[in-house]
Amino acid sequence: MSTELESYFAALRDDADTLPAAPPAAARHRGERRRRRNAVLVTATAFAAVAAVVIALGFGLPRGGPPADRVTTPPAPVETDPVPKFQPLTPVPTGIALGTAGTPVPGTSTTIGDRAFVCWPGPGGQTTVAAIDLPTGATAWGPVKLAAFADFAAVYYHPGYVLVMGRNDDGTKPDGAIFALDPRTGRTLLHVDVDNFEADDIIIGVSTLVIASRTDGQTRGYDYATGEVRWTVPDPASRIVHSLPMQHGSGRPAAAGRASLGGAVLATDQFVQLTEDGTAILRDLATGVEKARRPGADKPGTVGIMMATALDGILYTTDHTTLKALRATNLTDSTPTTEIYKTPQRVGIGPPFVCGKAWICFKESTEDPGYFVGFDTERRQVVWRQDGAADTVQVVGDRTLLVLSGATAEDRSAVIDPSGRQLLKPSAQAGRVTWVTSQSALVFTAKPNSGQDREVAGLAPLDGDPVPLGSIGTVTGCSSSRTHLICIAAAGIKVWRFAT
Repeated sequence: MSTELESYFAALRDDADTLPAAPPAAARHRGERRRRRNAVLVTATAFAAVAAVVIALGFGLPRGGPPADRVTTPPAPVETDPVPKFQPLTPVPTGIALGTAGTPVPGTSTTIGDRAFVCWPGPGGQTTVAAIDLPTGATAWGPVKLAAFADFAAVYYHPGYVLVMGRNDDGTKPDGAIFALDPRTGRTLLHVDVDNFEADDIIIGVSTLVIASRTDGQTRGYDYATGEVRWTVPDPASRIVHSLPMQHGSGRPAAAGRASLGGAVLATDQFVQLTEDGTAILRDLATGVEKARRPGADKPGTVGIMMATALDGILYTTDHTTLKALRATNLTDSTPTTEIYKTPQRVGIGPPFVCGKAWICFKESTEDPGYFVGFDTERRQVVWRQDGAADTVQVVGDRTLLVLSGATAEDRSAVIDPSGRQLLKPSAQAGRVTWVTSQSALVFTAKPNSGQDREVAGLAPLDGDPVPLGSIGTVTGCSSSRTHLICIAAAGIKVWRFAT
């Protein structure tokens, strides 16, 4: 299983009360997963973020409502959006009541244009999904009931489909499932069972869903629109141990921060598979056809956490045998694998993650929470270091947004430009910051002496002072469009207008 998706499910259980929740690539591990991870990585924390998002990462959200059934190009980046004019939070009544007492259900949401897609566990744990028109609060379709899962289920962002993943994590088989719904009607287009979310790798592509099954040693590409298998590739003689998307720093969809989980890193055209003997195989996403093969790209052996990322044709790996070096392999030519960074003595590094065009990030420390590092792959030098562990990384244009956790209970945020400069004023660094457009953001902070209640502020420009917008109470699974915020409260789904 990819680092991003493992973090995703762990974070859903552990961080359901944070606002907004971290993307899978950026989520914190806790409990047994944290102990297991630390046994492998010593003290290196997988930001997995950030995306995957990731790490991770989220994606730009196209305007003008849900896009067409088939999407072959990335969504338009949010840099084109006008900067919102903030106003005090104004409630927009919705027609979906949950009627739960006290704590909100651990739901999630994502948006495409002015439509939000919300996922929550209904009676008996039945995964339920609905589409909400944000300007009016009206239910566009649903609630649609999918299946019951013992662990958790949540919605992922995709530019052309509503993706829902659910997991049991209780020893039953299959371990869970993935659904693709038509964003216009809620009709289920794809339903694929997943044998083992811990072991299998899942790549969310624009055109194709890829699942690399460790149960039967087959990697399959699924058509979202029909649910059919487009192609199947068997493992080579040296079995596949990890699969990961090839990202593009220059043309990558922007991380708008509008999905409560952000989603795994979105693969647009290619993906990479690593074998047990350290070979890297570059494949076409739509066909599964092998495009390149590079022996020695990774150190041989198997580790539970993926210690690699791929950016603009280059595979970056942490030497998982020493945790001391970062290596680069160009998958588009015959350039030998080279060591591009080595840690100081007594310092270990964790998995690398894409942080923008020609940038990667990784945790570097000898103890928790340590610090998070931004590395320029072209100049091959560290550009910045931030104290703490990053549980969210979102990239828009040439700026990287981090949400960091450290010794204090309150998270803090940073927006860093290519020179390594922190753009946020001290007054905007406390709490969780998430993009609205490339020039604006929302800031979520804990309301003093109020338990889990949250306050929201607007930020435009990014180096300006936060504009208080109001309180949203105790909620989960928030996401936003350019003008509206949607969250899940104990009583039901809530929407507010925060800008024009």
